[in-house]
Amino acid sequence: MDYTRRRFLQTSLGALAGAATTGLWPLSGRAAAEHQVELVAQESMINLGKGPEFKAMAYNGQTPGPVLRVREGQSLSISLKNRLLRPTTIHWHGLPVPNPMDGVPGVTMAAVPPGESFAYQFRARPAGTYFYHSHFGYQLDQGLYGALIVEPDRAVGGWDREEVLLLADWVVADGGGTARVPRRPAMGGMMGRGMGRGMGRGAAAPGGPLAEPYYQGYAVNGRLYPHGPPLKVKKGDKVRLRLINASSSTIYDLSLAGHRLTVLALDGQDVIPKDFDVVRLAMGERVDVQFIADNPGAWLLQAHDSGLGESGLALAVVYQGAENRDPVGPRFHPGLSLATYWDLAAARPVAHPTGPPRRIYRQVLSGGMHSPYWSINGRLYPNSERLAVAQGDKVRLSYFNRSMMPHPMHLHGHFFRVVNFALPPERWLVKDTAIVEPMRRLDVEFIADNPGDWFHHCHHLYHMEAGMANLVTYTKA
Repeated sequence: MDYTRRRFLQTSLGALAGAATTGLWPLSGRAAAEHQVELVAQESMINLGKGPEFKAMAYNGQTPGPVLRVREGQSLSISLKNRLLRPTTIHWHGLPVPNPMDGVPGVTMAAVPPGESFAYQFRARPAGTYFYHSHFGYQLDQGLYGALIVEPDRAVGGWDREEVLLLADWVVADGGGTARVPRRPAMGGMMGRGMGRGMGRGAAAPGGPLAEPYYQGYAVNGRLYPHGPPLKVKKGDKVRLRLINASSSTIYDLSLAGHRLTVLALDGQDVIPKDFDVVRLAMGERVDVQFIADNPGAWLLQAHDSGLGESGLALAVVYQGAENRDPVGPRFHPGLSLATYWDLAAARPVAHPTGPPRRIYRQVLSGGMHSPYWSINGRLYPNSERLAVAQGDKVRLSYFNRSMMPHPMHLHGHFFRVVNFALPPERWLVKDTAIVEPMRRLDVEFIADNPGDWFHHCHHLYHMEAGMANLVTYTKA
């Protein structure tokens, strides 16, 4: 199916999904010594390269925060110092860390008060592309995020260069996403980008949650195009891009003009490489791609505009000798191939328990019909249901999206597996975040192998804060 038809249908058609357990990736016996990091959360003046300087939040005075790059199996010790005026935490998105290290206030830990510190300690595994971000209030939309790269114990790939690209939507005003700016109506967001501008300047209703803002810029590594540095390549280079969608509310369809993108991994987990014209990243998703620099010139890696406006997301890719050319952008048209979950398979076979799941939970996603609230099974967090599991259970979460917006659902502490009935179960995709498209079904399964209470939520920040979350809770068998 081509890109245009897939975009219209929003294809993540209902399928069952499966589980990947933390025990599937054993620790290397050659892990390096403990890696120590200090991250200071503080207010900083932010300059995206275009528009006014404004006050937001940052780690170590920068947004994105520093790239943390460690070896698989390495012990990480991260000291978080809170110099904000409000509490904060750090969540290690995608990594199945021990429950007390997961960074969800009121669930796995108490938030770190202003002026206080907290030490996160865990083993970095499995290898892959991850990121870290605050899980307190709207701080993700105020600049508190950064990349976490876990390198495999043995070098693979042979790339000539590798780039980590964090994608983020920005309100260019003091306070970032919490600023008093125009906000989208209840039916806004990805499906409502062409609608009129909602002029609410705070909560969507008195005492209610904030509505999604109208963003004024979409940055790559904290810079708006064309003010960020270009990606410089030489003819013949094999280039790996680790794409991380750290946005709060925006899904991107990305294409590189003049080239095809080979998908290497989803959510940090390797897939059988396959070429596409367009790759899609929902909030919280990561996609590793590569391209061969075989078409000299100046090109744009760019998101389909979809209402993003003049400050849409883009990055220049410039060949040696073409520095003075104006970059050419991709053309989105019928016939382009779009990568979906159903087009890809896990790169290495991973055993999947046979037999039916022991527990099945139907998860009906709804909201947005002129309401500021978003729910699972009609209930709002923290008054939502608890999904009880026991150690070793195979658990199925059966999503049905009754709303008109896509919801990237993220499960903490575990990987799940997405089933493609054309493939054997050991080749099903391993992920931790998956888009449930409007009026569609998606089923995921995971193995309960990491005890604790775990947050499960939509990674659209404004949907999560408006109630679309619940807890997976371990009980005795």
